[in-house]
Amino acid sequence: MDAIVLAGGKSTDDPLSALTDGGLKSMLPIAGKPMVQWVLDAISAAKSIDTVVLIGIEDASLIQCSKPLVTLPDEGTLIGNIQRASQKLEEIHPNETHVVSFSADIPAITTEIIEHLVSIYQKAEVDIYYGVVERAVMEKRFPGSKRTYIKVKKEEVCGGDLNAFSKKAVLQPDALWQELIKSRKNPLKQAGMIGIDSLLGLVLGFLDLDQVATRVCARLGITGKAVRVPFAEVGMDVDKPFQFEMVQADLLR
Repeated sequence: MDAIVLAGGKSTDDPLSALTDGGLKSMLPIAGKPMVQWVLDAISAAKSIDTVVLIGIEDASLIQCSKPLVTLPDEGTLIGNIQRASQKLEEIHPNETHVVSFSADIPAITTEIIEHLVSIYQKAEVDIYYGVVERAVMEKRFPGSKRTYIKVKKEEVCGGDLNAFSKKAVLQPDALWQELIKSRKNPLKQAGMIGIDSLLGLVLGFLDLDQVATRVCARLGITGKAVRVPFAEVGMDVDKPFQFEMVQADLLR
């Protein structure tokens, strides 16, 4: 599979700004090298990954990757970055239906984890594969990491940052899921788009994770699957200084 690495976004007014001096979060040194380089190193050793589109870092001299690498400028929005990268990969490999996406802020990711998830994603059975990590898995590997969890029936999960999607779904100009992402700071609007029945089922615990995923995707006009990932590294994105210290100590072991 081809891969997209989302590495744009300057850290100017978030908890990591004191460490980045307003620079790119993805280029923040951690355990001796830029955060994004840890991700690229894991990708470089993954036999299942072909071409990599790195979006947000135009100067490739600053990083290394043994895979064919394309760099693109930051489009300014998450949707814009995903679509631009998908368009480029469609030009390179038009016969490949799906791509795997990485956030640049999961430096603890390993090649083993990538191979495990790509073996699932490359089946290309649905439009969107979204990885989630159970709370028990996160707390065992990174106790005190303070991730944000949602409770679904008997499970508590947090979102992961190694997912996959079809290029067709991403490039569809009027896709409703794009509006959902744009409205991520407006919970009421998101609730209306998802559907009150699905929302109540989630809040009241009537629906399990798979049922919620099926209902929400149907509402958005796509097919999707929540993938339970047994690796906490996928959910350990570095957002705050204490998380930076925690992951750095882990990488230096």
